[in-house]
Amino acid sequence: MTEVTLAVAGSVVTEKTIDSQSLLAMVNDARKKCGEPAIRNNKLIEKIEDELEGETYTKSVGRKNGADIDIISMGIKQALRVAARESKAVRRSLVDKLESMQEAHFTRGKSASGLVEYRQARTLKMTVEAVTNLFDLMPNLAPEAKQCAAASIINPIVGFNAIPLPVIEEHYMTAGEVAEQIGSTANKVGRIANANGIKTEKYGKFFIDKSKHSDKQVEAFRYNAEGVKALRHLIYGADVA
Repeated sequence: MTEVTLAVAGSVVTEKTIDSQSLLAMVNDARKKCGEPAIRNNKLIEKIEDELEGETYTKSVGRKNGADIDIISMGIKQALRVAARESKAVRRSLVDKLESMQEAHFTRGKSASGLVEYRQARTLKMTVEAVTNLFDLMPNLAPEAKQCAAASIINPIVGFNAIPLPVIEEHYMTAGEVAEQIGSTANKVGRIANANGIKTEKYGKFFIDKSKHSDKQVEAFRYNAEGVKALRHLIYGADVA
């Protein structure tokens, strides 16, 4: 990942994150220009931990001047909130710098020739075609399964949740889970389901699963509550609730 070099040795600013040593250098530079005293690393760490309480960030131990120091890596947006705790004059200088870094992240990826964008678009097009071909090979897949598969393949390429994950309100069970619940075997559940036409939308849905005998992705039927009830009836008799 591209890095922006700052004055403090060992500090790191990436396209999306900044560490506390880099932020410390920026804070103290702004404080010096505004005639304010410098802040020590441990005090800045306390500010960061208090501001970002309950949020995700990375904390590690580094070395500086022969001593161990805490270092926190956080997002640029998180650093902006920490900067907001400074005085008005210092805050103005820090926010301008941090916002410039954030803007640089958005513009850095754009190439002058457009070749990068073309390759990304071509990759996305090929991926969409591959997903479409996959669905052609699995015609029985439920809409939720298709949406989930498309999201897991396409979203990492575009870099955001272009395809949201589906909300599945009903619980679905594998043949093995059904067998465990009703006291049978997965093989018998599968045989009974096939023989009696249970694998329909009324009793469940088809999802993508890994084949037990290879690395291939296959359609696998999962049963809803009605499916479990029907299988229990077929295996044990009409008098079983």
